Amino acid sequence: MIDHNEGIVGFFRGIGAFVGAVGWVASTPRLWLRASAPMATALVLVLAFGVLGFGAAMRLAHRAAGDGFGAEFLGVLLGFAAMVLAIVIGVSLAQPLSGWALEGIVRAQERELNLPPAAHPPWLAAMLGSLASAWLGLAVGVPIVLVLTLVAWAFPPAVLVTVPLKAVVAALVLAWDLIDYPLALHGVGVRARLAWCTHHFGALLGFGLAALVLFAVPGLGLLALPCGVAGAVRLVHASRYPWPSRSRAYYS
Repeated sequence: MIDHNEGIVGFFRGIGAFVGAVGWVASTPRLWLRASAPMATALVLVLAFGVLGFGAAMRLAHRAAGDGFGAEFLGVLLGFAAMVLAIVIGVSLAQPLSGWALEGIVRAQERELNLPPAAHPPWLAAMLGSLASAWLGLAVGVPIVLVLTLVAWAFPPAVLVTVPLKAVVAALVLAWDLIDYPLALHGVGVRARLAWCTHHFGALLGFGLAALVLFAVPGLGLLALPCGVAGAVRLVHASRYPWPSRSRAYYS
């Protein structure tokens, strides 16, 4: 269940974990080569999905509303949703595709925090597990973003509510994806991850929003993926959540 007593504290703990990881990666030159792989992968995927999605959004808007201000406004709404989805999908797919580099960053962060190292899972099994986790997050998040977009389309004043909700959904999906690697390396299954996310919802939201904000900064957004996995190690370790698995000693 959600721990309401640490809601606000957890929220800022999540932000702090991500910000701390950004500083650590930026000040550790030996990680820069590894960090460049997921950054490049995420850039290609986000740009590709973003261009395709925004173009499709504008075409759909003009077909539905013709020309004029109404069509442009609708196009911006749909385009914003397309860009949010591009970030979420791009990062979700970049994480398993550049797993070898992210695993090295996770292990380096664990050594920095004097944490016991995890076992080395088979590469193929780790990638397939990460893909499954990513698609689970997308299967939940993408339909919600689409529904919110349709609500704003049908009732434009609702944009005051739907836009912040889209950001929250995108942040939660990003956070779910970023915590995958440090937890998967320690044998934490999907059910245990869901339990952690529920128990530490505030921390997860703060962590995801910090990642989403960094992604929105031109030239710096690509740091969100390598910094995110390092921040996830910090966040989970700081939460001290007792896992019912073989990782109990590490997370308790």
